[in-house]
Amino acid sequence: MSFFGFSSKKEVAEKERLAREAEKQRVLQGQQSNLSNLAKGSQVPFTIQFFDVFDPRFENFAVPVAVSGMIVYAVDDIARFNSINKTQNMNDGVFQQKLKGQVTKYVKSVVTNAPMDNQIQVLQLERKIVEISELVQQYVTPKIESLFGVNVRSIDIIEIRVNHDSRGYRELKAITSDLERDSLQRRQEMSLGGQEEMQRMQLEHQRESMRIQREELQRASRLQTETNFLGAHQADLNANVQIAQAQGRMFAPQMPQTPPMPGMGGMPPMPGSVPQVSYTVGINGQPYGPCDWNQLQQLVQQGQLTHDTIVWTQGMSQWQKAGEVQELTPLFQGSVPQMPPMPGL
Repeated sequence: MSFFGFSSKKEVAEKERLAREAEKQRVLQGQQSNLSNLAKGSQVPFTIQFFDVFDPRFENFAVPVAVSGMIVYAVDDIARFNSINKTQNMNDGVFQQKLKGQVTKYVKSVVTNAPMDNQIQVLQLERKIVEISELVQQYVTPKIESLFGVNVRSIDIIEIRVNHDSRGYRELKAITSDLERDSLQRRQEMSLGGQEEMQRMQLEHQRESMRIQREELQRASRLQTETNFLGAHQADLNANVQIAQAQGRMFAPQMPQTPPMPGMGGMPPMPGSVPQVSYTVGINGQPYGPCDWNQLQQLVQQGQLTHDTIVWTQGMSQWQKAGEVQELTPLFQGSVPQMPPMPGL
């Protein structure tokens, strides 16, 4: 109760409490309003001062490296964001400072381990921004989203700077230059050695080709000699058969005469006689001949003339299979005796 416009201590205390509560609510609403604007998306640049990175080949040389970049994020779920971040005592500046601290920690870890984990030379880090950015995206994005309840749209590395004036850089540069020079010299030596080896292989190939050609010529010569010898021997055998038939010591029934079929090469041969024929034979896609009866028999024995082999002779309009030519039928029916094996063959 107050007298003459004066308030009691109790009333004054209550008014002060209510004022503090109102101010607290006003500040809280303002903070939440600012944080809720994160749904529109925010950009936070970050810079990591020089820290030591080691080349996977030379771990004794520490090279100072600095990194700068940008993270772009937004808040898609305000309730989840407020729950994770406890926004009663937080505004945009405080939140971004916390986020930046975590981002720089994770980015520094990725850059430090990139040379060893991905076999990237430290002296090439400045040219590997795209590769490093991809590694940062893969590693940092899920961690930031989980810690702060935000949606990370991108994390980009803008610059990687190597301290060229540092002792570690100079020592590493010197030793890698020596290695590159030695490597170039070895490659040149290997190139010369490779050319010599190629020339040697080409010479060996030429020698082998000439050897194979000589053997082919020798085989062809032997085959021609054997063919001529077998032809003469077969002629002798056929002459003996004709003499035996004439003396009546060999009986051979007469085949019924049939008129020649058009395009089939004429009448079939009489048993016991050597037909006078002249056929060209298709062997391996090439014409061979013309061949007489003895040569045709030899081709049959060698397996180069079969029922399906195509042949041609004067009077035929086109090539035909040997099995379809009536005149050549005895070749495949055994009407002509098989030649006896020659000694030594």
